[in-house]
Amino acid sequence: MLKNPGLYPGKHLLPAPRNTPALKPLEPLAQAMIIWRAMTQYVQEKLENGKNVNVRGFGAFAFDISTGLPKIATRAKSMEKTLEHQRLERKHVHKIRLVFVPDAKLKAVLSNYHEKDQLNKPKSQASIYQKSFASIFCNPAPIAAACFLGKDVVDSTLNAIFSAVADLTGYGYSIDLRFGFANISIANKDLRVRFRPDFCQTLNGTDFETKMRQSDMRTSEFWSQSYSQKWAQSSLSKLMQRRPHSSVVRVLAEKTEALKLMSLDLASNGILLKKINTNPYSNY
Repeated sequence: MLKNPGLYPGKHLLPAPRNTPALKPLEPLAQAMIIWRAMTQYVQEKLENGKNVNVRGFGAFAFDISTGLPKIATRAKSMEKTLEHQRLERKHVHKIRLVFVPDAKLKAVLSNYHEKDQLNKPKSQASIYQKSFASIFCNPAPIAAACFLGKDVVDSTLNAIFSAVADLTGYGYSIDLRFGFANISIANKDLRVRFRPDFCQTLNGTDFETKMRQSDMRTSEFWSQSYSQKWAQSSLSKLMQRRPHSSVVRVLAEKTEALKLMSLDLASNGILLKKINTNPYSNY
């Protein structure tokens, strides 16, 4: 991607300035690695909150929910557990399965991929950004805030990465993408997804259904929560644990600039004194 600027142009090819003076610009490779880490953390956080995430140009991580009828005749009666508690324990055969649905651009080059229809999408979902229940678009704004970069730089980097993935897949190369919660392997124009076992076990837990239901929180509570409170609770705000102090870094930068100016003055004075000493007509 970085070695072919003609195929993948954009702002990701140059070191971009950071949003804070305490952080210096990074090399394009290190910059892309930080953006990739923040993007994977963003997708994992949204999935843990019960929301599907659609990454433009790559695919969607979605929940496939299969619900069966309750077996009332075979249900064990217990005075200690209520019907609501048994339903939360999946006594009524609610199963959640995490799947990956490739984007149309990536699906076109996966000629040996046989699991192209992992979700039975209802007819009401006609939008290309909606792959399953409660789908959202991968927003580059919080990713840029976590990396202290501009939104246009993050957008350019992600577009170049997934465009390169589609091109390399079409050429027959093998690719291994690690998202932390899942590994996506592409080999011989075939795609395989392996989700982390402990992450999949939490999907059928008793407390995960409350995250997928949007009717539990009141509207007044939802709108009263500010953006700063949501950002403080997000894992992206803690992505960079060690942040330098802005005032200290600014003072050190000013001292460094002053030393540069002093070194230039001393060098110019030394050259001037050398010329004076070599002048035979000088009285000094």
